[in-house]
Amino acid sequence: MSKLAPVDVAVVGAGLGGAAFCKRLSERAPHLRIVCLERGDWLGPQNMPAHRKDWQSAILGAWAASPNARLIAGEPSLSADYPIDDSDSPIKPLMWNGVGGSTINWAAHFPRLHPSDFKTKTLDGLGDDWPFTYFDLEPYYDRNDVEMGVAGLAGDPAYPPKPPRPMPPLPLGRAGATAARGFDSFGWHWWPVDAAINSVVYDGRAACNNCGPCLLGCPPRAKSSADVTHWPKALRAGVELRTNCVTQQIVVQGGRAVGVIYRDAEGREYEQPASFVVVACNGIGTARLLMASHIATDPALPLGRNLMFHPCAYARGMFKEELDGPRGPVGCSIYSHEFYETDLSRGFARGVQLQATRENALLLQALRLEPRWGREAHRLLREEFRHSVPMLVMVEDLPEAHNRVALTDEIESDGLPGVKIEYTLSEDSRKRLDFGLDRAEEVLRAAGAHRVVRVPLAPLTGWHLLGTARMGDDPKTSVTDARGRCHAVPNLIVADGSLFPTVGAVNPGSTIGALALKIADDLAGEVGRG
Repeated sequence: MSKLAPVDVAVVGAGLGGAAFCKRLSERAPHLRIVCLERGDWLGPQNMPAHRKDWQSAILGAWAASPNARLIAGEPSLSADYPIDDSDSPIKPLMWNGVGGSTINWAAHFPRLHPSDFKTKTLDGLGDDWPFTYFDLEPYYDRNDVEMGVAGLAGDPAYPPKPPRPMPPLPLGRAGATAARGFDSFGWHWWPVDAAINSVVYDGRAACNNCGPCLLGCPPRAKSSADVTHWPKALRAGVELRTNCVTQQIVVQGGRAVGVIYRDAEGREYEQPASFVVVACNGIGTARLLMASHIATDPALPLGRNLMFHPCAYARGMFKEELDGPRGPVGCSIYSHEFYETDLSRGFARGVQLQATRENALLLQALRLEPRWGREAHRLLREEFRHSVPMLVMVEDLPEAHNRVALTDEIESDGLPGVKIEYTLSEDSRKRLDFGLDRAEEVLRAAGAHRVVRVPLAPLTGWHLLGTARMGDDPKTSVTDARGRCHAVPNLIVADGSLFPTVGAVNPGSTIGALALKIADDLAGEVGRG
């Protein structure tokens, strides 16, 4: 093993958290030498299947959302995957491993948490309070919106006032306008989404052309993935990014992190000494690496526990009129937070988000239907394709210690222990989903749907991997403090969604980016400007 020259900061993971952290720290403390290690590689537009004839089938193989599905497909994948035993979870984890992380194949819906989400223990006696408030994070939300480029409309009454959005909102599309008609019939809240997608030319990148297959990458670069937003600026500021480098261990001596050990693409092993180590590998990868490095290994401690996904269900309305189908940004039309805040008369605390989306590609719709072949299959597909509005029901997933990431006894091909997910849907989450499905069906029927099909729990919706290295003040109930510093190893920092004490009922990308910027500022304030 070769020992390299020391650096000031070694960052593991080049997704949204790692990218935002590196970019911000390189600005605030330009004297620091920062190295980021990424297990995957860069992904160029030429590698994305959107312009290939087989683009629809790509999402069943090399571009499946699930790393397990990509591995099983046996096709060459540009994501540096490792297997995850998810047999004990009804929700399957989804991720992309490479520069940009899961922003490569995300839908780019970019909401913020609500102020109440930071104080669930105080307000509702559930979960845990964050160690700071929405308003402490608000300046970083604002900065992150500019960094990513957000298309939206200011003035949403569900939130505290936000600055004018950097770009005007994306078009609602026929599906969004149809869903809005249903919400309006009840007088319920709805609003155009904040989307990390260019509605006009922004930051040198093109505007969205509504081509549709957003989950297969974005060849026009209109979608704000971290490889095209934060990383070019971080590299110009002097950050070094080493790709195809799989970190094996965080080296701890005398209670402090002194560096990391990693393997490069040829299998050569290096030790990279560093004054600070930052881990940003998502709620599964971060827990896996910290546990493999024997950080806070007491099973009574919370490392790896309190995994939260955001359980999701769907109601799909069928309409006589022709709608968008898969045309346009798939996850970015309108949302409703009418039922977001606690109302105990519903039979549960905390809330539900309803989100009108566009449809999947024709092949995926056909494969979802039963029967898949014959006259009835053709009838159902003709009824649905370009005539349906999916309504996503996303609910708050509260922390429970038995929901966790655990290591197995096997060593995988990447040199790290295998990883297993143990997760059970709670009774309250089921109540929230059922309530949301009822409201979604009411909206769709009020909008004119002649038939509504429900999916009570969608398994391939584990996009949000949160909570396994949670922040807090008490080392017995949290892994890090409010600055992302591990209680057990104070110069070991976490900068991703595994920090979330609670997760609200909205997509976490905006909060992950804002949190990483804040953590970078906290470190810059400690080390100064040199």
